[in-house]
Amino acid sequence: MRKDLQMYRKKIDKIDKKLRKYLGKREILIKKIGEIKKKNKIKVSDKTREKEILGEIKSPYVKKIFKSIIEISKASQR
Repeated sequence: MRKDLQMYRKKIDKIDKKLRKYLGKREILIKKIGEIKKKNKIKVSDKTREKEILGEIKSPYVKKIFKSIIEISKASQR
């Protein structure tokens, strides 16, 4: 049982490493989008875009994570 636990944790660690990498890249893009929105006086919130993103997600677990990502992204654009 202990080996199974370690094996799954190692797999999660690999996934988490990739998530950190891509979330870091996403943060850079979000800041650039925020600058464009400020410069062009575009509202931070885009409900159509949010529905588009969330509508593609079937898993409640993943949907909840993406809702958080969207809220954090909007906050960093303000």
